[in-house]
Amino acid sequence: MRGLGVAYRMRAMPSTSDILQIVLVVAAMVCLGFVVRGRRRSHARFLQEFADTEICEHLRPALVLLESRGHRVARVGQKNPELPLEIHIAPAFWPKAVYEELKLAAPVYVSERNVLYCRDDECELHPAGPQSS
Repeated sequence: MRGLGVAYRMRAMPSTSDILQIVLVVAAMVCLGFVVRGRRRSHARFLQEFADTEICEHLRPALVLLESRGHRVARVGQKNPELPLEIHIAPAFWPKAVYEELKLAAPVYVSERNVLYCRDDECELHPAGPQSS
């Protein structure tokens, strides 16, 4: 292989510090997986608790019904203090069907954006993601 201009040399055995560094990197990657999983679980628990405490009494029956069907809180927030509290529920649901099933009345209605909205407390339940037909 000398004709190709590539010089080959023997590599020395990795030192103890090299092996230790590789082992520590692998251990850190494994620990990172556990930390990320724990963080996701604690964040999901926080979202659920926050939604349970902050949702208005008019929309609470809808949230309880959706949770009993396996839906979960995906996101909670308020983009601006003047805007309503938005609680996003996954997987998606049909707000009109929930409205009719629970026979919700004023101040709750289905808005033109297809979300359950409480006019008194400015609170919304949003379907998160694509809705199935």
